[in-house]
Amino acid sequence: MRNGTVSPPGTRAAKIWKRTWVGGCLTALAAGCLWLSFAEWGGTLVLVVASAVTLLVVREVACMGRLAGRSMWVVPIVSGVVAAGLTARSAPPGAFAFEPLALYARVSAVALPSALAWRLATGARNGWSDAARAVGLSLWIVPALPSLHWVRAEFGAIGLVALILLSKIGDVAGYYVGNAIGRSHPFVRISPGKTTAGCVGSVVAGSAAGVGCVAVGWLPAAPWGWAGGLAAGAAVNLVSQGGDLLESAVKRWAGVKDSGSVLGPAGGLLDLVDSLLLSVPAAALLWPLLFSGA
Repeated sequence: MRNGTVSPPGTRAAKIWKRTWVGGCLTALAAGCLWLSFAEWGGTLVLVVASAVTLLVVREVACMGRLAGRSMWVVPIVSGVVAAGLTARSAPPGAFAFEPLALYARVSAVALPSALAWRLATGARNGWSDAARAVGLSLWIVPALPSLHWVRAEFGAIGLVALILLSKIGDVAGYYVGNAIGRSHPFVRISPGKTTAGCVGSVVAGSAAGVGCVAVGWLPAAPWGWAGGLAAGAAVNLVSQGGDLLESAVKRWAGVKDSGSVLGPAGGLLDLVDSLLLSVPAAALLWPLLFSGA
């Protein structure tokens, strides 16, 4: 989501209302899925839904602007399937959880030779720069959402709720703050709608939400108490904003405004999950250091 808008005054309120309505519907749908994740089989549900969304996002990106017609989906799909097979094979009997960092390493190890083979097989249609982009897309998109299963396994279903909340609340706060008082635009070339006020409002909201998650028991209080929640909320928010900027840069290069139109005024699936693509690996790195007794 963007932190501001450059729409003419006559359409600004209508655009905000449409995005609010779509956002409310998506929130209700996500709340239902998260509620189901509390079931005994919730971990399997999280993995299945996350994998399905990942496949749809890969397809969406492969059809986006300049990327269309280049078969950019091949390397991410191959690396994802092979990495998933390697992960399942290495899992202990009866265990279904996996380490996100190991998944990223396996995707990387498979994506590099896959991109080389893809480049040689497609010949002049795809250059070496396309092969490099295919590897980048694989690492960016493929491992992140399935790693939500690890978050649930380590921090419980309520920890999963906390991560998604921390990843998205900054989007919401930044959008409304940016529309209300945003004037300066620090990322004009990448995301001209983002405002300084929106970015600051996003960090404040994310940090406060992190403290709140510890206060209500959604995240462990040990060992740092509310300071751990503050650090987790701020870190997740900052990388989420970075994920939004990265997605904006990819869309700008591809020559499109939104990644798709499946969500109406809210754009495509990539526009919805862009913050999670960086916040999930960030949580995998930082949360074990910030929280104990998960």
